[in-house]
Amino acid sequence: MKTNVVMKSDDRNLFGTIIKQNTKNGQSLSVSDLQSAYGIARFQYGWSDRRISDIMKYRDFQERCYHLLHERGIIKTTIHVFIEMVEREGVVNVLKGLKVWKTAGRGENKATYCDPYIWTLLAMELNPLIYAKVVIWLTDSLIFNRIEAGTEFIPMN
Repeated sequence: MKTNVVMKSDDRNLFGTIIKQNTKNGQSLSVSDLQSAYGIARFQYGWSDRRISDIMKYRDFQERCYHLLHERGIIKTTIHVFIEMVEREGVVNVLKGLKVWKTAGRGENKATYCDPYIWTLLAMELNPLIYAKVVIWLTDSLIFNRIEAGTEFIPMN
């Protein structure tokens, strides 16, 4: 898509927060909304404070991130080179350089978006309940969309 469309769908409701999806230059999901949803759930369930920026500092996250990017052909280097680059430049700068992380806006309108695969990885790292919700969200969408496509769009069969 050439124009910037930010989709808000009730399908993407996580603890009362609608996770926005940006359609410009590919698909990306709002990291800001994910952090906000976690903040709401944290008080509802008595969870400890966790920040996405902290999760991104862990070696496990960085390795998982590398494999996601490598398997999709976004990065061609070895894991050792990737980790060295992350240690030297910071994980956010590396992800921005690979065009899978973007921060836009200022002040109240500031928002961070990332590649859906990275977003899913972050969501699954935040908390086991969010992990379960994301797995169900993705699996149900995948299964039900395929069933609908098969029954509603006969020419595709």
